[in-house]
Amino acid sequence: MTESTRTPAADITDLYVHFPIRHGRHRLVARAVDGVNLTVREKEIVALVGESGCGKTTIARTIMRLHEATSGSISIGGVDITHLGGRKLRAMRRDFQMIFQDPFDSLPANSNALDVVAEGLAIHRRDLDSTARRRATLEALAACGLPANVAGRRMFELSGGQRQRVAIASAVAVEPRLLVADEPVSMLDVSLRAGILRVLLDLRERLGIATLFITHDLALAGVFADRVAVLYLGRIVEQGVGAEVIANPAHPYTRALVDVMPRPDGRRTARALLPGEPPNPTAAITGCRFAARCPLFQALGSPERCTTEPPALRSISADHAVACHFSDTTVLSTAKENIA
Repeated sequence: MTESTRTPAADITDLYVHFPIRHGRHRLVARAVDGVNLTVREKEIVALVGESGCGKTTIARTIMRLHEATSGSISIGGVDITHLGGRKLRAMRRDFQMIFQDPFDSLPANSNALDVVAEGLAIHRRDLDSTARRRATLEALAACGLPANVAGRRMFELSGGQRQRVAIASAVAVEPRLLVADEPVSMLDVSLRAGILRVLLDLRERLGIATLFITHDLALAGVFADRVAVLYLGRIVEQGVGAEVIANPAHPYTRALVDVMPRPDGRRTARALLPGEPPNPTAAITGCRFAARCPLFQALGSPERCTTEPPALRSISADHAVACHFSDTTVLSTAKENIA
């Protein structure tokens, strides 16, 4: 079976997640996720990148059914879980597990590592007796780089890096199809991050787990993930192979993120930061969501198309897609020179 014919670990189709809010007497709708399509293949690591508030965590929590989708669908291993409930949803939960950002708040402080990891096995692997469950728990901890003497220690006795390894062990012990990792290294010291990333890479190779890796760090996403999807205000504006997206960013927003990435010599490209803030998610936007901050929009004389027609995500090469009306026109190279 070729990779293209395999059932994806996760398939998100036309996903919308809107939240009703009240503003005085007015009822508004926050469009947190507004039409996202994304596939994560078996053994693949896909990074979802964007500024704070762009909808990354909302997508993660909706996949986990912690939020309900307004419309669209989420399939795990070919099974649509969007509206599953009760026993059917519980039976599927083994297939998708999550690592939360904060290893201090996401794990019970007074529980020991053995109990934290064993809890998921007790729920999802009822075929294991207590001896087999303990063995599987110790194996999961070891696979995440934790020695056997950590198993009996409580969470408040462990460092942040050790806690996050326990969280990963708890998630992968049940051997899910999909691991959703929401900023799993953002709260750790730089010295600890590489170790956590190596664990995730090793588990991918050993267990074949697919990973949706959520981060605001495009540089990290480019070297760690197989593919990168760039999210802006609830929509994917560019996606493709990580190295290709960073080397040849086709969307002005991605280009702005690349421009402020640290270089190997410690310098950054001398360009101005994007002006302003992302639009209010309750505002109705008829055209491109990025137009108000887009230097290309200004360089091209504020084309009407950008304010009236939402750009569709379309392929510009074999595995590189962008949502920009002018990403492949001859005027683009001249415009880029003008905004450099």
